[in-house]
Amino acid sequence: MASLNQLMGDLDRSTFVPLLAKLINESQHVQNNPPELVPREDLVARHVLDALLPLSTSTGNGPLVVRHVNYTQGRGNVIVEYPGSVPGRVVSFVGMHMDVVTADPADWDFDPFTFSEDGDKLRGRGTTDCLGHVALVTELMRTLGQTKPNLKNTVVAVFIANEENSSIPGIGVDALVKDGLLDHLKDGPLLF
Repeated sequence: MASLNQLMGDLDRSTFVPLLAKLINESQHVQNNPPELVPREDLVARHVLDALLPLSTSTGNGPLVVRHVNYTQGRGNVIVEYPGSVPGRVVSFVGMHMDVVTADPADWDFDPFTFSEDGDKLRGRGTTDCLGHVALVTELMRTLGQTKPNLKNTVVAVFIANEENSSIPGIGVDALVKDGLLDHLKDGPLLF
């Protein structure tokens, strides 16, 4: 029997890098500094959904349960579940936020709102906080959906809106918690 490591394999650069590029190229529109800038996280969410919906139960083509949850127009959250075989067992990744801190392009020696590569460096606004994490966990969920390993634990990924500035409540993880959409995550390890 193959190990989970063998089933999952290494990070597929051929899908990760293009996805990250799409996310970084949205970064100018997901800067969060209200009231001057209000992010439109659905621009990022759309790329996550495009990657995962083909492997979802809603399309009939895969095992992923994918939900797009909006509390205000253009600022959605995405919850993705890969079902495990033991009810109540769960491991979750929460907090990959789809907004970024406001950046002044004058402070950079390259265009921060356009993805670029410099050797092994992947550059652009949000690469490490947090669009790179959004791309990485999207790839994890895509790989689970493609390889369909038999896991005891359900794996949940929660991509959130409104992390960088909490001056506008009721949009991101706070609203998901209030509505009980994350209650089942309390039963297992949660990586934030």
